[in-house]
Amino acid sequence: MIQPKQFVNKQGESITIRTALPEDAKWIIEYTKSIFNEAPYLITTLDEFHITHEQQEQFLKTILDDEGKLALLAEYQGNIIGFLDFHNGSKLRNKHQGSFGMSIAKAYRNQGVGKSLLKVLLDWAEENPLIEKVCLEVFAENENAIALYKRTGFVEEGRSRKAVKINEEQYHDLILMAYFTK
Repeated sequence: MIQPKQFVNKQGESITIRTALPEDAKWIIEYTKSIFNEAPYLITTLDEFHITHEQQEQFLKTILDDEGKLALLAEYQGNIIGFLDFHNGSKLRNKHQGSFGMSIAKAYRNQGVGKSLLKVLLDWAEENPLIEKVCLEVFAENENAIALYKRTGFVEEGRSRKAVKINEEQYHDLILMAYFTK
């Protein structure tokens, strides 16, 4: 578990980044449902999201108890405005690396919240003797996110063509990126 960290966003407002705890389950579910309505670059749709309070609570407990996993919340005035979860591999040969997903509430995008979440994740990964590589997949059209990842030290490793199918005629490529801690 990491200690809560304070950051100031581009508007001069103080945000807190902290470990997501099992008792946050209800609020994380509500946040996640709201994100589906406003985030264009997610693979999961609202119709596919069927997580119960108990499942979310157990998910967060599992992450909390595993040295290779991390879940973070970004909060502003007691409200969740961002979420990030990282999972390393489960096998001996891939537990040194893992991937993460991140979302930021629409009203708080492009204000430094994602940068703050990434900083806490990468500081944690740098200090974690288990983690050597942090991976991600990002929609090729999500130029703001790609620019943030590059500024943070991620390098492009490849492209997965037509990885996301929106409908019978529309596909999106995913850019594969990685950050090496060692």
